[in-house]
Amino acid sequence: MGLDMYLYLEDKETSEVIEYSYYRKFNALQGYFVEKFDIPNCGKVKLTEEIIEDVYQILNDIRYNREKANLLLPTFPGPFFGSYDYGRIYHSYIDQAASDFYHAKFVDFNKYNLFYTSNW
Repeated sequence: MGLDMYLYLEDKETSEVIEYSYYRKFNALQGYFVEKFDIPNCGKVKLTEEIIEDVYQILNDIRYNREKANLLLPTFPGPFFGSYDYGRIYHSYIDQAASDFYHAKFVDFNKYNLFYTSNW
């Protein structure tokens, strides 16, 4: 049991779902989406190019200014949400997500929708 988060693509023609990225207990990213979009458990957010760019900029700013992590993307409390430290695990999530959101900027949005969802 724990916080699982996904980015997934949905083919606009076939409705086929393709897992794009997976995060386990990255509570800070969950906090971003809960605070911005007030999503419930298992809720989903359709990601626009603007949202992707916003998240990418935050993640990238933290990569180069790690001491600002608690200000830019603070940890988020919840049931089974993992660690609240700004240590190695937090920053490995940041690095992975920064790469994923960077590449998400190049998704063909004429063919796919990209969503964020979570479950705990």
